[in-house]
Amino acid sequence: MNMVLIVAVAAVVGVLLLGLIFYVISRYYEARYDRTYMTQDDRGFRRALEGKVVLWDFEETVVRGAQAPHVDFVALDPTTGGRRTVRLLDRKTGSINLRPHYCAPLPFEVVTADSHKVILEARVQFSLNRKLLKHVYEIQEFSLAIETRIQSAFRSEIGKRRDEELRAALQDVERAAIESLRQSEAEGDEAGEPGMALGVNFHTASFTYTQPDEFAVSVSNAVGSNGQPATPAQVEAARAAMRAQGVLALRPQQIDQLADVFANRDPASTAAILTLLEMQTRQNIAEALAGSGQLMVVTPQELGLISASAQREAATRRTPGAVAYDPASAANGANGGARPPI
Repeated sequence: MNMVLIVAVAAVVGVLLLGLIFYVISRYYEARYDRTYMTQDDRGFRRALEGKVVLWDFEETVVRGAQAPHVDFVALDPTTGGRRTVRLLDRKTGSINLRPHYCAPLPFEVVTADSHKVILEARVQFSLNRKLLKHVYEIQEFSLAIETRIQSAFRSEIGKRRDEELRAALQDVERAAIESLRQSEAEGDEAGEPGMALGVNFHTASFTYTQPDEFAVSVSNAVGSNGQPATPAQVEAARAAMRAQGVLALRPQQIDQLADVFANRDPASTAAILTLLEMQTRQNIAEALAGSGQLMVVTPQELGLISASAQREAATRRTPGAVAYDPASAANGANGGARPPI
């Protein structure tokens, strides 16, 4: 009888040991320096695991499955050069990647202090903060939240500078942007403080920018509607409309861009640029007259296509020995007030 009792007790103890071993194995997690797990219970977020941990509490479970939050961000795709979505939380196992990554939002528009528009591409290196994963757990759209904060930081810093100052202040903008991102985390990582932390450590920030060609953009917006390519007639009509607007139709930032062209240039370069602008103006005049559809007789001098001195020299070459006509001397009666034959 005693032997039977001993065997029964041993069997129960064996079953309990096997059950305990199975429980320990199924509830054991190893959270290394580059990986962790979030746990939750009926009250919500509980903790982020660190080191080798066994979840002894039945109510504490690892966050995973269909109900796990979307912890994603937009990164560069090295194979295509485009963008791809990177997931930091594995919904199947609940593992969370703590390694540093580069968030690269799609190019976005920024306005400088003098109302210049620039297209900016930012790269921000970040990693999830194990101690602040509660905020990651609570954020509904992590990708949107981190992109919005990055864009806000760069817009704030670039908006303090004029466009001609921006190229010389790239490192200052990057340094100020990363400090702004870190400050946003520090101000919102405690209950009762303004703002809300994302649960992120920000490491580095960099950016490149381009200035859109607003003249080309205005033409493209005027033609080719409904996604269809513009016809030659539409292109010509858009160009004619732009010529009809004249210089006064230029926006302030376009005038500022023209002023930047003449900044810090030597007199010879400035004269060359002015000559090109004058030639373009004369071409616009000639095209407008020719496009009117009416017969008009004008001299090159009236169009401004040739200077008065050049015309006098040409007349002198065609009539050897003749005296070139001079309006000033003609007014005083010199040369009989007559024009030379042409």
